[in-house]
Amino acid sequence: MLLALARRGRPLAPFDTMHETATVPSSIRWTERWIRRAWGLPTGEGFYCDHPSKGSGARRSPAYQMVNEQGNTMTMETATWEEANDALCKIRKYAPGGPQAKDGTREHERRVNCEFGLHEFMRTNYLLKSVVPEGRSDALLSVSLGEDIWHILTVQMSLPRLLLLEVLVEFAFIFAGSAALIAVAVAEGQLVAPGLLGSKLMLSFTTVRISSDAIFGWQERIPSTTPEIAVLALIGWFHWLLLSVAGSIIVARALRPLQQVGFAPDCAMNETEISVRMVNLRRTVMLYDVKVALVCTISGMRYNLPLTNGMTTYDSIYTYPMTFKHDLTAPDSPLNKKNLHLAKFQSIGVSLTATDNAGNPVVAHAMYWNPKAWTVRRREFQNTFADCSPYPRILRGKWADQVRMYRAPNSASEFAGSNIPDFLFNMDNFHVIHATETDSAV
Repeated sequence: MLLALARRGRPLAPFDTMHETATVPSSIRWTERWIRRAWGLPTGEGFYCDHPSKGSGARRSPAYQMVNEQGNTMTMETATWEEANDALCKIRKYAPGGPQAKDGTREHERRVNCEFGLHEFMRTNYLLKSVVPEGRSDALLSVSLGEDIWHILTVQMSLPRLLLLEVLVEFAFIFAGSAALIAVAVAEGQLVAPGLLGSKLMLSFTTVRISSDAIFGWQERIPSTTPEIAVLALIGWFHWLLLSVAGSIIVARALRPLQQVGFAPDCAMNETEISVRMVNLRRTVMLYDVKVALVCTISGMRYNLPLTNGMTTYDSIYTYPMTFKHDLTAPDSPLNKKNLHLAKFQSIGVSLTATDNAGNPVVAHAMYWNPKAWTVRRREFQNTFADCSPYPRILRGKWADQVRMYRAPNSASEFAGSNIPDFLFNMDNFHVIHATETDSAV
């Protein structure tokens, strides 16, 4: 549902009424779908044509949403997602083939989905690499070598590389142990032969519990000498130490906060306010003691942006989408300046800290960039996003409507369900900003 709505662009007129159930194309692979079903994760697609209180029996279909003259959000059912997409292209300014800025700012390029991984991409590929230290030695920027290596293992290194490192270290340890046993045997006068190499390798495997008599079968062998027993004891102890360190790394990585919230890939700005959208990614998670901070950067200086309602802490946030706003007309707003040039207004950052209902910490951050800022016009910035979707932008406009009460398809009349939910929110509109026709100054 999140990805399929805006992938095709053949112009067709939307249907006003539909009575047949349309086939919904999958936005995920069938393997992922079956895995999600096995774990009880949501896999539904389409807009509700029946009230969601019917559960899994509620009919869902391709559709698009529009606001009628009375201000009510209506769901218009269509036969295919192509028709729904073409109807939306008539409403939104950021459509495929729309105007592209010649300076490479990509301000009017359409974004096709929520892109919850965009802000992590910005953090790892631009923010953390935009400044590089120099001087006598880069190693001076360190507390200790051991702490730096521990940070790499528990935070920085990817999981596939960590597993590969564990396998390589394990086998290197086994071969080093067999080499030590061969060296002890040679020192005791034994001849180096294929049989000796194989027996010591199997003995090293047995020491780290990869092989055993139950697998290879028991057979009588020459008793180990005192030096060999000492080497075997050291191999067993160091292998226990290796497993202890590996277990500590696994526990440390498991305790890292999960991404429980997602910020919209762009934020909206108009003459009166700046607003940032956020949604809880999991319907089973509730956040408590939520702290939100908005900050803007003007000419290299950071300024606090107070929220419109004066709040900085929320008691709880659940699955209902949230919008954090800053009033540009407020006297204490750093952006409430008549002669503020747009090129000096660089970016807006938002951070969130909270605790989920399992007692785990939740941390999230996003940074949005002004397309008219000098930083965005630099080649270094543009090349970072040259082969991917647009960077997180500050777009002039208003958010598309997202939350609605259930109404029958192609109808403005309300419908009362037999049970909850009371509201529905359209995730296909989560990232959509209806742009203003003109770009006036802040």
